[in-house]
Amino acid sequence: MALTLPGTGAHRPLPVEPENPQSMQSKVAVKDLKVGMFVADLDRPWIDTPFLLQGFLITDRHQIAELQRVCEWVVIDRARSTGEEFRKPDATTAPERRRVDPAATVTVEEATGRPSTQRFDEPGKPAPAAGRSAFGGILDSLRGLLKRPEKEPPAAATAPATAVPRGSLLPPSIPVTAYPDTRTVEEELAPARQAFDRSSDVLRKLASDVWAGHPVEIARVEEVVDEMVESMVRNPDALMWVARLREQDLTTYGHGLQVAVYLVAFGRHLGFPRAELSQLGTIGLLLDIGKIKLPKALLEKQARLTPEEFESVKGHVALGLEILSATPNWPPEVIEGIAQHHERMNGSGYPHGLKAEQIGIFGRMAGIGDCFAALTKSRPYAEAVSSYEALRSITGWGGEYFHAPLTEQFVQAIGVFPVGSLVELSTGEVAVVVSHNKVRRLKPRVLLLTSPDKTPSAYPIMVDLLYDPLLGGEEPAFIRRSLPSGAYGLNPRENYLS
Repeated sequence: MALTLPGTGAHRPLPVEPENPQSMQSKVAVKDLKVGMFVADLDRPWIDTPFLLQGFLITDRHQIAELQRVCEWVVIDRARSTGEEFRKPDATTAPERRRVDPAATVTVEEATGRPSTQRFDEPGKPAPAAGRSAFGGILDSLRGLLKRPEKEPPAAATAPATAVPRGSLLPPSIPVTAYPDTRTVEEELAPARQAFDRSSDVLRKLASDVWAGHPVEIARVEEVVDEMVESMVRNPDALMWVARLREQDLTTYGHGLQVAVYLVAFGRHLGFPRAELSQLGTIGLLLDIGKIKLPKALLEKQARLTPEEFESVKGHVALGLEILSATPNWPPEVIEGIAQHHERMNGSGYPHGLKAEQIGIFGRMAGIGDCFAALTKSRPYAEAVSSYEALRSITGWGGEYFHAPLTEQFVQAIGVFPVGSLVELSTGEVAVVVSHNKVRRLKPRVLLLTSPDKTPSAYPIMVDLLYDPLLGGEEPAFIRRSLPSGAYGLNPRENYLS
């Protein structure tokens, strides 16, 4: 069984809806913005704008002018607005919602290969059952799909969906390669740690060399990337686990190591041969190398960037290509992926404003992996969001900013609940996802970090949700919702990463 959240093809800007008196959030056209409004979300990825602080109060006309320059509409949160724009929540107010393309869906492809589609509704919508969160309701619906007998036809609400076969996304010159897991996560964990640590060391050395004006040693980069690829070919979950739990150890430039892991997992899922997997890993590792040349204060600024500062940050792509040009013989695919990882399907990206077919497969994949890694990692100017929220945003941007079929496949590659992400179970416990069940992706193997009342467990236990454990309840436990890194002050590395 595989999961995907299909995009909607050609994206149309969402209409500005009239304010719902039962909601604290509403979409507002940028021409109608006023000082005192709190901007909760944008009509495009935050990382493509100078507003690096995800969510801010409009305090002057300059901010309004900047929003009008880069956006068509934004989401305003009245509960966090001030002055005349503030509205006090009441008992009937719906939970806070994040924007998502209303046409986004979840496609569940079972072992039979028959896809069926479930709407990927917003968390703020009423739950199917009283007292249960909308997220839990969504997963209840999916669990029902998973338990449906193979011979039973899908209901009208889950009619067969048309999906692009993943093999067809590869260029014709690249043969599709299948990679069965040959080791368990436990068996692959030690090699994965070694591969990650060696890659991290090389990245630090690379940053030092660039500062000193030395060329990048392509042989050292290729060596550690090949080691990462071999580990992920055997079992991708192990390295994804290590990367997620060690993310807080990474430097400013370590973001690329996270992207490398996601891109190799992405390419493995799509069926790229080993050579191309290494190219994807190299793209991820080096895509932000140009930021080494930027002032640290600029990269860590916690306020909105000025237009001039944003232009400087955008220059990291050209700086990176300049650094790499000092070393000959880089594969053209690597250069393409790095050059295009901030290009967007509608031409709104940079540095060249490329559109659609002008962006190669490596650039398209790099843009998705880079965006996901940025959203799920805490930065000086923004808190991390849960993997679920990040995937929901990326699929919502599919069609306009990202290649929609690739956003679908990215979710299949890393799962709705990626390895290393925190989740809350229906029985109350908080757990970390350790590995995926290849047949039932909504039922991963998890490590329980707390008791139902969120008290940290002295001795965390491993639970495989595939076998419907009761965990003290009357119904089998399932994942109710995804949590951002650090939720409830939990740090999974303390329990499972020595």
